[in-house]
Amino acid sequence: MTMLKKSLTTVAVAGALLGGVFATPAAAAAPKTCPHGKVCGWSGTNRTGTRTVLSETPGCDIFTGARSVSNQTSYRIEFWHITPGTGCGVGTKLVTLKPGTYSDNTHGTVTGIAVYGG
Repeated sequence: MTMLKKSLTTVAVAGALLGGVFATPAAAAAPKTCPHGKVCGWSGTNRTGTRTVLSETPGCDIFTGARSVSNQTSYRIEFWHITPGTGCGVGTKLVTLKPGTYSDNTHGTVTGIAVYGG
């Protein structure tokens, strides 16, 4: 192999390796998606703004500041604007999502969720 061919081959290999360093994973490239098995909320409607991703099991949990939501779990989930200091299910129920569904506008700010098994 000539010196020129060796140099070009070296540059091509280095370029391919560096290209892989800067590649972004699919999840990072798709901010409007929610990973399988997770519950997600976005600070804006239409799955825009800051995304929060949670792992949930049946029960109640705090969920702060979501205006659009996704349920990629196997549970039915109610999204609430709860009355501070009162606990689960007290306040205004905004939307109920079956497994594998989402809502682009909760018509209020989600501050708590109720997760139902089965």
